[in-house]
Amino acid sequence: MAVTRKEKIRVMIYTLTYRIEGYLHIIPESRLTDMLNVKAKDFIPLTEVKFYDQKENIILHEARYTAVNRDAIIAVSPLEGEEPFA
Repeated sequence: MAVTRKEKIRVMIYTLTYRIEGYLHIIPESRLTDMLNVKAKDFIPLTEVKFYDQKENIILHEARYTAVNRDAIIAVSPLEGEEPFA
């Protein structure tokens, strides 16, 4: 099986219930929007993930890996060069 080299970028994803922070792995020279626009994938894979409560801003869960359903996503922002929220 061939392995594709990928770069990781830290992102913040908003859903109706959670704010999710983690790393999205993309092909070098591609953009965040390129990954989000791949219609063949229903889920966006993330690593080193933290789930925050939208209202209380507290960590509800941490995981090494999760996959977020594309249809649940309201907004996505890259967090490169920013400090994580407390």
